[in-house]
Amino acid sequence: MEDKTKLEFIARITMPDGKVIERTVEADGSVPTPDDFDMSSKAGFLESFDAYEKAALVARNKAGEEITAQYLAEVSKKNEKKKK
Repeated sequence: MEDKTKLEFIARITMPDGKVIERTVEADGSVPTPDDFDMSSKAGFLESFDAYEKAALVARNKAGEEITAQYLAEVSKKNEKKKK
């Protein structure tokens, strides 16, 4: 197994009835490991931090999209029940 830094975003919505909607999204593996994070210069730091930040933002956005889609699906189900 290759040693990688694992970055996960866990999004959770708890409905009033106690039902929990949860999604976990993992960054694509491009997060630098502590050993690979370049602290030797300002330019190196910025490059390493940029790699981290890009992976984090992509994963965060994906988590938001997925949890929102699931939430709206749940809202739709509840509204369909009310109409009947």
